[in-house]
Amino acid sequence: MNRKFILHTLSFILFTAIFFSCTSNKLSEESQAETLPAPPQIKSEEKTSSLTITFAGDIMAHTPNHEISSYDKIWKDVKQYIESSDLAFGNIESPVDASKEVSSYPNFNLPPSYVQAAIDAGFDAFSLANNHSNDQGASGIAETIITCEKLEKENKAKGKNVYFSGLRKSKEDSYTYNLIEKNGWTILFLPVTEILNYPYKNQCINFVYHTEKERKEFIEYCRKLRKEHPCDLFIISMHANEPEYTRNITKHQREYYHALLEVCDVVWANHAHIIKDREIVNDEKTGRQKLIMYANGNTISAQRTRPELDSKNPIGERDNTGDGLLYQVTFSKNEKKCYNENGEREDAVKITSAKPIFITTYINTAWEFVIKPLNQEFVDYLQEAGRSDWKQYIERRIKINNEYTKDITTWQ
Repeated sequence: MNRKFILHTLSFILFTAIFFSCTSNKLSEESQAETLPAPPQIKSEEKTSSLTITFAGDIMAHTPNHEISSYDKIWKDVKQYIESSDLAFGNIESPVDASKEVSSYPNFNLPPSYVQAAIDAGFDAFSLANNHSNDQGASGIAETIITCEKLEKENKAKGKNVYFSGLRKSKEDSYTYNLIEKNGWTILFLPVTEILNYPYKNQCINFVYHTEKERKEFIEYCRKLRKEHPCDLFIISMHANEPEYTRNITKHQREYYHALLEVCDVVWANHAHIIKDREIVNDEKTGRQKLIMYANGNTISAQRTRPELDSKNPIGERDNTGDGLLYQVTFSKNEKKCYNENGEREDAVKITSAKPIFITTYINTAWEFVIKPLNQEFVDYLQEAGRSDWKQYIERRIKINNEYTKDITTWQ
């Protein structure tokens, strides 16, 4: 066997390995992502910085949620996951009008103390733009802004910065957004909704109608906004115009979110009241890694008041609304602030970790609705407490959420 033949053979083997490696990456969209692509080598003299953000889902309150003895009890057993992050984001799916009585479905209204309990649990930034934003009419929107400004001021006096956006003081105003500075990172946060329960009162809400024309106009607005406010991360909260209680992700929805990723880094969607897939998108040209969360379910609600404890496979609509996702994501970047003319970083922001933490709304023996982590520790607790029906139910819920939702990695 001559040397030239050996060299040709080795070249063919190397080419084949590279080809199939690339092919398997392309096909990874169909399977759960277990590892993320390794970030490129950084020169030894360059210092890197990381930021961990937890993205929750819908924070709601039906009548049973208000009957608990203390709102702080809701968060006691998941507070550790929220507080461990540098920032935590949640969607307040209700007006917060302190001038009116507390109200449940169909026209919600939260007391400020309910929101403060979430802040005390570790949340930092909230979207106020969703289909229930105008449940209390135009005055409810105005009062929610006043209440949230007061919460910002009160918490700042205690040494904690809190951010709210998604509502506007005047119909002449443009979209409201937050610029958040944290640990050397600049985050641009813009919440919008595509759906309203009372469309005729949408003037003071960050509302984007779901036509192709208005979506394109919104993308161009976002492009201009980032150019005006260079940032490390641009996060868009999207309250989606989609059917509730289904894990289905439509082709048009996915295409729209991918188009948004041309100008932002994270699309954090909600509305379905059910957990959906997460997608990490790798840009092969720039090396950037971006993220779509299609829905993180209910962080807290009481839509599931009668869990199907005796069912072998409780995957009905109401049972799915009892579960939520805390998606804990760590981003990394070069410490240098280097932005291009479009307000994007010149180097690539990477996602070094993406951890799904499944949670559930548990009804304790005092008929209080509290959040628990869906893990073996909770299963063991239920066994010791003698709640075998709940133990078996939670074991099934763990299995369902792991089998019916996934983390996806795609390349473009």
